[in-house]
Amino acid sequence: MKLLLAFLLAPTLLLADGLTDVRATLQKLQSDQPLRARVEIKSRHSGGESNKQRQFGGDSLVTVESGADGLKLSWSADEVRQSRKAAWAEVANPDAPKSDLGTLKALDAAQALNLLDAADSLRRGLERAVLLEDKSDTHKGKPARLLVLRIDLGLDEEGRKALKSSDAIEKLWLDADGIPIAMDRNVEARFSKFLIGYKIHEHETREFQRAAGRLVATSVMKENSGSGLGHSDESHTTITVTLLSD
Repeated sequence: MKLLLAFLLAPTLLLADGLTDVRATLQKLQSDQPLRARVEIKSRHSGGESNKQRQFGGDSLVTVESGADGLKLSWSADEVRQSRKAAWAEVANPDAPKSDLGTLKALDAAQALNLLDAADSLRRGLERAVLLEDKSDTHKGKPARLLVLRIDLGLDEEGRKALKSSDAIEKLWLDADGIPIAMDRNVEARFSKFLIGYKIHEHETREFQRAAGRLVATSVMKENSGSGLGHSDESHTTITVTLLSD
């Protein structure tokens, strides 16, 4: 009987170990070593009523520094000039396509930290995750370990009450040392509040590398869409992080 019970529990224990291992690995990838990077953001957004869609977006370049002295974001003088020009253009014509340059809002401090210190945010996303598969795979032609997880949406009480259905799956590829090298997250969710229904779709991919004792997200692609009550919104963002030498 004990042998049978051990046999039945073995797959569950193996799955649990896979998730536990990657959480422990991510916790170790913390460092205050100095790191500088150039972050390039390209974003495109559209939204509004179905017959009255507005588009906006822009391309931005931000230098980010992280280390023992904290976090620093800086824009070039040319970028600042472009932001002023874009801001005045919005004043002159509020209905014109808007630009993220207008308020230098393409990248905020929290987003920058999640790029240069990606392990912590990745680990938070795994806090309530459930491991569905743990198997051998390949990534860009190289052997890798693949974890397939069901992730928690992290909704507050109001969001949980409005949620009607959801499917949130994350794929995480690990190298031979158990370090994440890539992620693919896909979320589909439907909500209803006051008899009004709406749905969202989020798809995000990330590629990682180790640098200065931490995990860095070197490439990010995000696609988001939502619709309800005759309105729809879509956005597409790509982020490229290039590490800089001192």
